[in-house]
Amino acid sequence: MPFLLIRQRFHEYVRWREAFDSLDDQRHALGLETVAVTRNMSDPTEAVVLFRFDDIEQVRKHFPSPALEDAWRRGGVVEGSNQVTFLREDD
Repeated sequence: MPFLLIRQRFHEYVRWREAFDSLDDQRHALGLETVAVTRNMSDPTEAVVLFRFDDIEQVRKHFPSPALEDAWRRGGVVEGSNQVTFLREDD
């Protein structure tokens, strides 16, 4: 099963988390399952999120989408800080 790793910086965690959580229904519709929502221990203004999914084409439609870009603005994501990495399990 493939994974999606997101890293992004923000100005305020509570604001970022509210915006992140507001996309739960959209992520669910795309088949994204949240595995972990974490913060970098050496930089608490960076979120590191891991998702699991089945259909990469569905997920790629979400990056970027107007709803996602709006959530980034509302969440105070630092412009240019998004890092999106698609991963696969090694057999």
